[in-house]
Amino acid sequence: MDELEARIEELAAREELASIRPDLDGRAVMEHLGIGPGPRVGEALAFLLELRLEEGPLGPEEAARRLDLWWPTASAHR
Repeated sequence: MDELEARIEELAAREELASIRPDLDGRAVMEHLGIGPGPRVGEALAFLLELRLEEGPLGPEEAARRLDLWWPTASAHR
């Protein structure tokens, strides 16, 4: 029974983590940065997800502001 309860807790934690999304979606990122679909959108979403995990929800406006600060350094490395 203890093993089953532990497994249920583990699955619940995974579901919670999987449900966390960045404050902007891919379409919003593309529109905000003026770019099309591609790996750069994924990099931006990964950056925003990392912020979300570290700081919690930022809201769309703050996420866009942070994206603006991050984007010049990220695009310079390409």
